[in-house]
Amino acid sequence: MVLPWNRSDDEPSDATSDRRRRRRSARNRSQDARDQSNQRAGERKRQRIAMTVGTILIMAIVAIVAVGYYREFYNPPRVTAGAIRGVEFSMGDLVERIRVVQGINRYQGGKVDLSVVPFEYLQGLLNSEILRQAAPSIGIYVTKENVDEAIKGRFYPVAPAGQETDPGQLDLEFESNYRNFLTQVNLSDDVYRRIVEEGLQRQQLALFLARDIPESMGQVEIEWIRLEFDGPVQADDVKARLESEDFQQVAADVNASAGFADADGYVGWIPEGAFPDFDKLLFSTGDGSALLEVGGISDPQFTGEDGIFIIHKLSDLEEKELSPLMLYKLTTEMVKGWQEIQLTQGSHDGWLEINFDSDRYAWVADQVRLTAPRVPKPPAQNQGMPIRSGG
Repeated sequence: MVLPWNRSDDEPSDATSDRRRRRRSARNRSQDARDQSNQRAGERKRQRIAMTVGTILIMAIVAIVAVGYYREFYNPPRVTAGAIRGVEFSMGDLVERIRVVQGINRYQGGKVDLSVVPFEYLQGLLNSEILRQAAPSIGIYVTKENVDEAIKGRFYPVAPAGQETDPGQLDLEFESNYRNFLTQVNLSDDVYRRIVEEGLQRQQLALFLARDIPESMGQVEIEWIRLEFDGPVQADDVKARLESEDFQQVAADVNASAGFADADGYVGWIPEGAFPDFDKLLFSTGDGSALLEVGGISDPQFTGEDGIFIIHKLSDLEEKELSPLMLYKLTTEMVKGWQEIQLTQGSHDGWLEINFDSDRYAWVADQVRLTAPRVPKPPAQNQGMPIRSGG
């Protein structure tokens, strides 16, 4: 007989322990599940935050790139650089014109100076449009036939003297020359024809204005020494040499001719107005006599873009027939004067608009440098039509 005090408690105690272990295990599993769930939730939250931040950063980068593209490439070409009575020229138009001139000048063996060209060619575009609008009122008319003739004059082959030629073959060579030129400078026929037309209009304007120039005028005889602004010779050094050396000898050593003086610096007879920068120096004015006496040598004269000049006045005013070179120079100055009057009047009356500052100047120069055409130098007979800015 098993007495109560002899009964074993192992069995019930074991059962209780198992239940407790199961409950603890269940609680642990539940806690693990909650921890894992919380961990997964936290991980998802961190991923969402990271994705949100990444998206914001990507959008910011895209926005920065988009704004930069808009400011640098999309908007500037569309900004108006100038206008004449509602006819607008954008920054893109200006860049395109300079590219055209670059291509033509390189084809001819020259180059474009970007330190002065952007504003100069904007003025050229405006001057050409002013003249186009004013042409009928001053009897200037350029026809398609005039343009055709000018282009043929540049690209039509010239047969050697005494050689029989086939007109049909010459026509084919002309077409080939002209197409090659357009291809090399990356021009369309329409654009080049417009440039030729502008040049012919300027020529007719020059003839129109030259009607008022007399055959003879009062002139003074001079010689000069011209120096480049950035050249190796300093004006003060030249002036010092002239104190003890002959003017022509010094000129022969250092003169940088621009086409008006010979190798010894002799220019010849020049009328008032041919070189406006020197008029007060060489000619009597309402204020009194000329600043430079006969036999005198001037101090260095710094002109706008032409260089530095030291002038020796050889004679006083005399009535002389104009040389072809001085007639050309006077006519050129008269065209410049007409253009300056038109620009001033347009600005005063409000039909001229110029919207050009240093930032736009820099943008144009950068665009032209980046896209400068690579044009090989052509054969000597195919030089293309000389292009000027319209000034």
